[in-house]
Amino acid sequence: MGEETPVHERSALSSTAAEQVSTEHQPASVKTGLEDAKPSVEVEAVVLDAEGNDVEAIPQEVQPVMTSIEVQLETTSTDIPHQIAVPPESGVIYQKRSDGMPQFMYDAVARIAPEQGFTPGQFGIRFESGSSKGDGFVAEMFRATITEGDRKLVVLCKIPPINDAHRHQFGLMPLFDREVTSYSKLLPAMYEFQREKGVTEEMDIGFFNAPQCYLAYADLPKEESVIIMDDLRLKEYRMWNKLVPTNYEHARLLMIQLGRLHAVSFAMREQRPEVFEQFKVPDPLNAMMRTNEGFIMMMNMSLDRAIGTLESHEEKARQKLLKLKETMFDDISTITSAEYAEPYAVLGHGDCWINNMIYSYKRGVPTEIVLLDWQLCRYASPALDLLYFIFVCTDEAFRRQYYDEMLRIYYNSLGQLLEKLGGDPSRQFPFTALLRQLKACGKFGILMALLIVPMICVPDMNEATDSEEKYKTRMAAIIRDLIKYGYL
Repeated sequence: MGEETPVHERSALSSTAAEQVSTEHQPASVKTGLEDAKPSVEVEAVVLDAEGNDVEAIPQEVQPVMTSIEVQLETTSTDIPHQIAVPPESGVIYQKRSDGMPQFMYDAVARIAPEQGFTPGQFGIRFESGSSKGDGFVAEMFRATITEGDRKLVVLCKIPPINDAHRHQFGLMPLFDREVTSYSKLLPAMYEFQREKGVTEEMDIGFFNAPQCYLAYADLPKEESVIIMDDLRLKEYRMWNKLVPTNYEHARLLMIQLGRLHAVSFAMREQRPEVFEQFKVPDPLNAMMRTNEGFIMMMNMSLDRAIGTLESHEEKARQKLLKLKETMFDDISTITSAEYAEPYAVLGHGDCWINNMIYSYKRGVPTEIVLLDWQLCRYASPALDLLYFIFVCTDEAFRRQYYDEMLRIYYNSLGQLLEKLGGDPSRQFPFTALLRQLKACGKFGILMALLIVPMICVPDMNEATDSEEKYKTRMAAIIRDLIKYGYL
């Protein structure tokens, strides 16, 4: 998947099989006005060292990341349809500057500079990359520094892969279209609704935990997309090591924020149904999971490997997995559909694993979490985000001790915010409904584990001679726990 980018923001599903996305709908674009925003700027391209550092050394544990501040829309956009658009069949070739980077990214940064107080024609822009040009798989991240005199602003730019062949082969533009929709419509609508109900960021009881966004646009026919966000690499935000099962404090913060995220959906669907309609976006990868032969082969091989982790006496578990193999792709389609979850479907994050979360700390204790990468945001069961994270990103010992507590933390957080927003959790989403959703969608835990666990247990095929044993231990424990809870 190429080298690590400055922000370790990863769509695990799209990284595995992004090339499979397709539907019957036509491309759509978001108007940007970038054509009219081309002030004279001085541009210098700089490549970072292997650790992503430049002249000002960054502590190794601090990544260039984002903060949980309100999304501020800077684009004028048309409505983005709910359908998943298909990239054009004939591949677009990016117009690139002499340094090999696309012109539209420069134009986008140049556009936001005057909006942030810089004088047109008087500011300079410097780009830095944490990966070799063209190595990005799902997305590439560049750090842009805007300077004028003693003043500077540092932002992150997320764009499709610069390598034209990669971009065409893997059909990634629908994922960018979804993320632009998230930043330009869905998250702002959630924030505005909460403020109208008297819930603000300062109160720390609502959901405002997505990155600050200066500009988000996508033009699918041109295969262009830019999402410009804050870079807080020097403010001690950092990521949990994906190779290590998540601990209690980090998981607790996520459960609190997932509860709040889902609570806003329950409140809005009842109190603002005309606004909530835009939230009903489908799973952007469902078509890929059912139709692509390469993906089907990969999932079947991964399931066979998972079966191989079981002991000889675990025949009941083996038979359950063999039965799952016959229905796996129908199960994926059903479980991720909104109809299956109603009347409890919500706008979920969709790609809820540890690499898409970033934390700030005080005296070594995590105090705040920000959810990254909204490319798989979808309208589906609230149980999916929980199952994905708990069974993929924690281990057997954690679940044995904290599984019930995690559900309670999530539900109490949801109930607290839903009541504050004028809802009634006991009527709109009782705890018994959560338990039923978890059981109905429980297979999602093993389906995501088939995709992610091999990746987090075997990070480099040339290293870690005990990686296979780690994989067997972790996968077998997931299977046993899913059966224990009645999910498989």
